[in-house]
Amino acid sequence: MRIDFKKLKKVEEWYGDDFEVGCDPDGIILRFGYWKRVPINELQELIGTRRKVIEHDYHEEDCGWLYHYTIT
Repeated sequence: MRIDFKKLKKVEEWYGDDFEVGCDPDGIILRFGYWKRVPINELQELIGTRRKVIEHDYHEEDCGWLYHYTIT
Protein backbone atom coordinates (compact mmCIF):
# COMPACT_ATOMS: atom_id res chain seq x y z
CA MET A 1 0.00 0.00 0.00
CA ARG A 2 1.15 3.53 -0.74
CA ILE A 3 0.11 7.00 0.31
CA ASP A 4 0.98 10.18 -1.51
CA PHE A 5 3.39 12.45 0.36
CA LYS A 6 0.97 15.36 -0.26
CA LYS A 7 -1.56 13.59 1.96
CA LEU A 8 0.99 13.36 4.77
CA LYS A 9 1.81 17.05 4.34
CA LYS A 10 -1.91 17.83 4.79
CA VAL A 11 -1.93 15.72 7.96
CA GLU A 12 1.07 17.71 9.19
CA GLU A 13 -0.68 21.02 8.41
CA TRP A 14 -3.75 20.00 10.43
CA TYR A 15 -2.14 18.17 13.36
CA GLY A 16 1.46 19.38 13.46
CA ASP A 17 4.64 17.42 12.90
CA ASP A 18 4.38 15.25 16.01
CA PHE A 19 3.17 12.09 14.29
CA GLU A 20 4.72 8.83 13.16
CA VAL A 21 4.09 6.70 10.09
CA GLY A 22 4.50 2.95 10.19
CA CYS A 23 3.11 -0.13 8.53
CA ASP A 24 1.69 -3.52 9.36
CA PRO A 25 0.00 -6.23 7.25
CA ASP A 26 -3.31 -4.31 7.36
CA GLY A 27 -1.99 -1.02 5.98
CA ILE A 28 -0.29 2.20 6.98
CA ILE A 29 -0.26 3.17 10.65
CA LEU A 30 -0.42 6.76 11.96
CA ARG A 31 0.29 7.65 15.57
CA PHE A 32 -0.06 11.21 16.86
CA GLY A 33 2.03 12.55 19.74
CA TYR A 34 2.07 10.11 22.61
CA TRP A 35 -0.78 7.97 21.25
CA LYS A 36 -3.25 10.87 21.32
CA ARG A 37 -6.69 10.77 19.77
CA VAL A 38 -7.62 12.88 16.73
CA PRO A 39 -11.07 13.34 15.17
CA ILE A 40 -11.41 10.35 12.87
CA ASN A 41 -13.88 12.11 10.54
CA GLU A 42 -11.34 14.91 9.93
CA LEU A 43 -8.54 12.43 9.36
CA GLN A 44 -10.72 10.47 6.93
CA GLU A 45 -11.48 13.69 5.05
CA LEU A 46 -7.74 14.45 4.75
CA ILE A 47 -6.87 10.94 3.54
CA GLY A 48 -9.75 10.86 1.06
CA THR A 49 -12.43 8.39 0.10
CA ARG A 50 -10.17 5.93 -1.73
CA ARG A 51 -8.78 4.75 1.62
CA LYS A 52 -10.49 3.84 4.89
CA VAL A 53 -9.25 5.12 8.25
CA ILE A 54 -9.78 2.84 11.25
CA GLU A 55 -9.25 4.00 14.83
CA HIS A 56 -7.70 1.55 17.28
CA ASP A 57 -7.70 2.13 21.02
CA TYR A 58 -6.05 0.37 23.90
CA HIS A 59 -6.29 1.08 27.61
CA GLU A 60 -3.06 0.81 29.53
CA GLU A 61 -3.25 0.96 33.30
CA ASP A 62 -0.32 3.36 33.67
CA CYS A 63 -1.01 5.65 30.69
CA GLY A 64 -4.75 5.56 30.07
CA TRP A 65 -6.18 5.33 26.57
CA LEU A 66 -3.76 4.99 23.67
CA TYR A 67 -4.85 5.53 20.05
CA HIS A 68 -3.46 4.83 16.59
CA TYR A 69 -4.98 4.76 13.13
CA THR A 70 -4.76 2.29 10.27
CA ILE A 71 -5.21 3.42 6.69
CA THR A 72 -6.39 0.54 4.51
